[in-house]
Amino acid sequence: MADHPDSSGTESVSNTTEITIAPRKSSLTSSRSPRMSSPVRSRVTSALKTKQKMRKFRGTTTPDPALGIDVDEFTSFTQYLRSSKRILALIGAGLSVSSGLSTFRGDDRRWRGIEPQELSNIEALSQDPVKVWWFFSDRMKRAQEAKPNRGHIALAKLANEKDEFFAINQNIDGLCQRAGFPDEQMAQMQVVSIHGTLFEMKCSKHASDSTERCDYSATTMYPVNEALTITTDISDASVPLPPLDHTQLPHCPRCNSLMRPSVVLFGESLSSTLNGIIHSFVSSEPVDLLLVIGTSAVVLPAAMHIPRARNAGARVAYFNMEEYHEEPGCVWTGDWMFKGDAAEMVPECLKGIVGNVGRM
Repeated sequence: MADHPDSSGTESVSNTTEITIAPRKSSLTSSRSPRMSSPVRSRVTSALKTKQKMRKFRGTTTPDPALGIDVDEFTSFTQYLRSSKRILALIGAGLSVSSGLSTFRGDDRRWRGIEPQELSNIEALSQDPVKVWWFFSDRMKRAQEAKPNRGHIALAKLANEKDEFFAINQNIDGLCQRAGFPDEQMAQMQVVSIHGTLFEMKCSKHASDSTERCDYSATTMYPVNEALTITTDISDASVPLPPLDHTQLPHCPRCNSLMRPSVVLFGESLSSTLNGIIHSFVSSEPVDLLLVIGTSAVVLPAAMHIPRARNAGARVAYFNMEEYHEEPGCVWTGDWMFKGDAAEMVPECLKGIVGNVGRM
């Protein structure tokens, strides 16, 4: 792999700065070094900070042999990462598997024998709101009990090192938000959860185009109310769902309509506001690096961010259990593919910048 041609990600200090020092008045004058002028002192301090920062990054520069990472690939990626300034991350459900959460793909995709698409849509919310709320309450409980893993933490540390880090988070579990991302980046929407979050609910008339539209929303946590408390594994179809009446579900305090989780259901469009924020980051300046983490990279429209980032100049690194062979997310010649558990591969490959990452 070729190194990043742009070295703007590292700071340098000129060695040609001249410092004028007044001569001593006598041989009895203190032997302390002369006091520097403020501009020079500022530059020297900056240089020392840079050296300290780079010293921190040196750490272990070879991958753990147990992970089977190619040393040349690892070295090439680490060098490029260090010099990269604008970094985009596309985060999928595979990152949260090590935290004990389901991807709802493969063998564990069903809930009570039901495909998630059958419950995560507007029609289901209208026809069987009780079952939909049990489904999302179960997911909320599991997410709340889960802890961010080393992959989440490593990304948060990278965001602390790189001011122009931007994350497109496809997960609704809240683990990225709890991993320690900088408050400033969160406030400035540099970590965008495009599918919403389990830990917020909104009025079911929130998306209405009629005059009855209600914009009420509120943060929440498990259990949303006492009636939706879970005491057994209700994901198992052999376990009866607790009896629950429609009136016991959360309702809007403004208009008394049914509340719903603030997640993007199947058939709904992604937020135009969030899409605009993402577009602004990708199109405003060239992107140096795209990290594709724990996602199949074939589900639209999220997968389209990969070719868009390429068009913006980004090189791409993949972290996933499987390699991609289909457009728009397939691996190209010149990309990095770190095959394995994203929760282990991500911190390993980022350690040249963030250091060794422990667990929360």
